[in-house]
Amino acid sequence: MFGEIKLVRVHSLLQISLPAIVILYCVSFQWSYVKWISPVWGYMGLTYKSPDPLLLLVAYVLASLLSMVSPIKLRRASQLVYWILFFTVYIPGLLAPLFVQLDTGLMLLLLQMSLTGGMLLIALSYRLKLINLPHYPLTAQLFWMVFIICFSLLNVVLLAAFRSSLHFASLNEVYDVRALGGAVQLQHPSIGYVSNLLSNVMNPFLIAYGLTVNRRGLVVLGILGQILVYATAAMKSVLLSPLLIILIYYAAKKNRGALVPQFGLVCCGMFVAFTALASVHKGGIFFVVATIILVRSFAIPGVEIAEYQYFFENFPHTYLSHIHGVNLLISNPYSMSLGREVGYFFAGAASNGRIGNANADFFAMDGIAGFGLPGILVMGGLCAAMFLVLDSCARKCPLPFSAAVLGSCAISITNNSLFASFLGGGINLIMLIFISMPRHLLDRDPSG
Repeated sequence: MFGEIKLVRVHSLLQISLPAIVILYCVSFQWSYVKWISPVWGYMGLTYKSPDPLLLLVAYVLASLLSMVSPIKLRRASQLVYWILFFTVYIPGLLAPLFVQLDTGLMLLLLQMSLTGGMLLIALSYRLKLINLPHYPLTAQLFWMVFIICFSLLNVVLLAAFRSSLHFASLNEVYDVRALGGAVQLQHPSIGYVSNLLSNVMNPFLIAYGLTVNRRGLVVLGILGQILVYATAAMKSVLLSPLLIILIYYAAKKNRGALVPQFGLVCCGMFVAFTALASVHKGGIFFVVATIILVRSFAIPGVEIAEYQYFFENFPHTYLSHIHGVNLLISNPYSMSLGREVGYFFAGAASNGRIGNANADFFAMDGIAGFGLPGILVMGGLCAAMFLVLDSCARKCPLPFSAAVLGSCAISITNNSLFASFLGGGINLIMLIFISMPRHLLDRDPSG
């Protein structure tokens, strides 16, 4: 009894101290960027110039204020995605542009305000009631028959397309295998959708469902499915996604309002620990892990927001013509994908002719690229609407299950167009699963 009371007090303290934790997170991110990220990776555009103290203060204040109006206790599945965006896109987007200084002080301030406005629209949308959408649950036999047929066919197609290039790449071989995978996708453009449906929808569903009903075989099958997808294109996020999905499931299951502050503290610890270890063990496993987590997952998203802002200040906006379908109505001024256009502008082509793909989050790829800074607010509103419909579809599912199913999409949406995440990324199919899945399938199987 005493232990439970003490735990409740700790959780309450963590909730109250969230703004302070957010400020600590900002300090940790800045320290890591100055101490290790920029000195080692500055040649990739992660440069550092002493920021304007006033703009730096504005970034800290805006981040802490936004955390105060954001949903601390998770009650909807998309709130997990919101907080991942908060820590991996929003705060780096406030700070990294101040470090690289591609723009003037006024534009940097407007960028900070726009990002905060876009996130605020999403945060405030959680105060709206869920929509009473009709559900059309299938029979268990029909549901599993459709799922198994689709799952089997997609894996057969994936194996057929990559039959001669399957390789479980080491961390040193990632980009070579990714180049081979890119060549296959050029020959079979639709294979990317197959890969996304498996890695973002079907495999995560198997893992989340297996955890929910205590069926370990399904968890293993989902993990093996992700390993197969990784062997086709060496996407590190796909390989790490099973661990994230499992962590999300158990964290949401034990959620008592302290999950978000704990996540912020864990991130602070990672910045400090991996920066210190990578500085000492140059080229070792700690260096590689620090690169994947600190550079790829946190620093690069912030720098890319700065790059997109600078690029589209000087070149035409797309007005969403970079989206398939819209380009039939509005002419796209660019011949390459936005990621390659921006990547080529800032880094040029490699000696082998390969152009880096500067894919970014939807605030940059859809918002800034589409309409400039006002586009960030537009995309914040559209994302809020998408999350509201998604949560309405998932309202009859247990939160740990629905949040875990979204695990891979949560990674994808931080590095992709919102429209691509919804259509090709599989969020629309996850909605379909939520409204068509028989509820009794989520009853825990004691014999599993």
